[in-house]
Amino acid sequence: MTAHALDRQRLACRPMGDLEFVVESLRRGRTETWFVLRPHRELASEYRANGMPLSRGCRIVIEAQTLKPVGVLATDVPPPAPHAAGYNPYFDVPPS
Repeated sequence: MTAHALDRQRLACRPMGDLEFVVESLRRGRTETWFVLRPHRELASEYRANGMPLSRGCRIVIEAQTLKPVGVLATDVPPPAPHAAGYNPYFDVPPS
């Protein structure tokens, strides 16, 4: 992804919120793209009317092609549980 493409995506999302991530997935030979952004608080009533209540600090997921909101990412997701067998240097990401 080029910086120019990212700037265009940021501008496209600007009315809804601040773009934080672009997620792409290859599925059945097609690339699906979603934008993850911090919503503008002024739009909370609009999101609520569409069945997406916003909690403090949440992020929303936008389908990139249609720019339609598809979901809200929870802010209270617990941290991953510790590994039962401890740290495995071959499979685990090193602790930070």
